[in-house]
This record gives sequence, C-alpha cells and structure tokens, in this order.
Amino acid sequence: MKGISPLIATVLLIAFTIAVGGLISIWLTGFTQTTTQSVGSQASNQITCANGGLSLSSLSYCNGYLAGKITNQGTVSLGNLSLTVIFTNSSNTQNLYLQLQGSSVGAISTCCSNLTLSASMIQAFNITIGGSNYDTFRLTSNCSGVVATADSSSVVKTC
Repeated sequence: MKGISPLIATVLLIAFTIAVGGLISIWLTGFTQTTTQSVGSQASNQITCANGGLSLSSLSYCNGYLAGKITNQGTVSLGNLSLTVIFTNSSNTQNLYLQLQGSSVGAISTCCSNLTLSASMIQAFNITIGGSNYDTFRLTSNCSGVVATADSSSVVKTC
C-alpha cells in the first residue's frame, strides 16, 4: 500500500495551520476595529451626557391637566424628552412623549418626542395626564443618565 510520504503530510499540516491562522487573524482584526469604534462612540456619548441636567419645577394639577416647567440645567442640548407618570398603585404608568407644537409643549402617548432643550433653556408645558392619583413624575432624555423626578408632594392642586 502506498500513502502520502511523511514529508508531504507535514507540509500539508503546516499549510493548513497557517491558512486557519490567517482566517482567524482577519476575523479578529475586523472584530477588534468594530468593538473599538462602538466603545469609543458610547464613551463619547457618556462624556457628553455627563454635562447634561434636567429639572421639573412649578408643577400644578387641575382637572386632568399637569402644568410645569422643564429646565435644562446642563451645558449640552438634550432631546427626545418624555415624561412618565407613575400612579399610586405603581403598576400603572403613562408614558408621554413631549412635542413642541408651535410655541407650546404638548404630549402624545405613541412614539417619539421632538422636544429639544438647548443648554440653560426653560420650557413651560401643559399636558393631559390620566388622573389625579399620580405618585411620581419621571422626565427622561436622549442621555440615559440625565433624569429628573418629582413626587406628588411637589405638585400644587390648583382647582
């Protein structure tokens, strides 16, 4: 019986090993570049968002309407502002996407906010919420760490 000579078998094994190593090297280079870009982008966003700040003030409630002021206390613009109303039973919430409608701020319960506040900007709002048994209000933005909260004790009932 004839087979492959040991020399040819050794050369084939070395060639196969080099080919597999080359493929892994190409994949690893692409993976490293993609991961580095992703981490860099997230870090840049976190650094930018570290300069953001929101507050809710002058809150008042009357007959299903919540009014108040939103202040951007930071040094960067914040967008996609939405208000979550957490009611007293804590299992019921209402998500409101804040929208600039002319010169006033309104809210919709379906997708997407178009409200953006520049640094140090104050915007008044008057929106409809789903009842007077609210417990907490939570204002969020496109920066995940930039949040403002207010509880029911900070709301003045005006009627």
